[in-house]
Amino acid sequence: MKKPDARKYPRVPTSFAVEYTVEDKKVRARASTLGGGGLRLLESQGLVPGSELRLRFRPAKHLPFIEVRAKVCYLLPGQGAGLEFTEIRPEDQESILRMIHHKTANRREFPRAPLATQIQCEGCMALAFSRDVSTGGMFVETSMPCEVGTRVEVRFHLNDGGPIIVTSAETKYIVPKLGMGVEFINLSPADRERIERYVEGLTANLPTPTTDSRRKR
Repeated sequence: MKKPDARKYPRVPTSFAVEYTVEDKKVRARASTLGGGGLRLLESQGLVPGSELRLRFRPAKHLPFIEVRAKVCYLLPGQGAGLEFTEIRPEDQESILRMIHHKTANRREFPRAPLATQIQCEGCMALAFSRDVSTGGMFVETSMPCEVGTRVEVRFHLNDGGPIIVTSAETKYIVPKLGMGVEFINLSPADRERIERYVEGLTANLPTPTTDSRRKR
């Protein structure tokens, strides 16, 4: 088991029960935020900053229960506690990150569309598939993602007959076995407009989910 860095992973608002033990007494609390590196509890009964404890929780109904070790990083009066995972099985962390990635996929600030692209990272050119692209950034499927905070050069075509787009980007988060999310840094106004047209052209023909179809999921 390895200790993850909570800052390397995206987080989402959530609500599920968390069980932990303090002085042989089991306490049930509720998580308000979840990330690949930790979570935030709404309650802080018996918790002390710096102490370590075991947590047991089920972040979603379709997932099994997860047991981890965590450290209490901070307490906020009336607002709960922030915990960082210190021991978590890789498969459990991957399960959490996949869930977060799927949760955030439909809540992006900018509409997205699929795109094949070529990524240059630390001077090495690698061909990868981008799950999606928007004017804000893209998610790149790769088995060898760059570290969070790494500056990369992104090159890709939009199949619109225009020249190749070249822009700088920064790795914002990593999803193990899936890839990395990158944010564009200096996208030109002209390229931003091209991406907007590209995304609009692909998403305009997507069917709008109906009430009945949502119920069947």
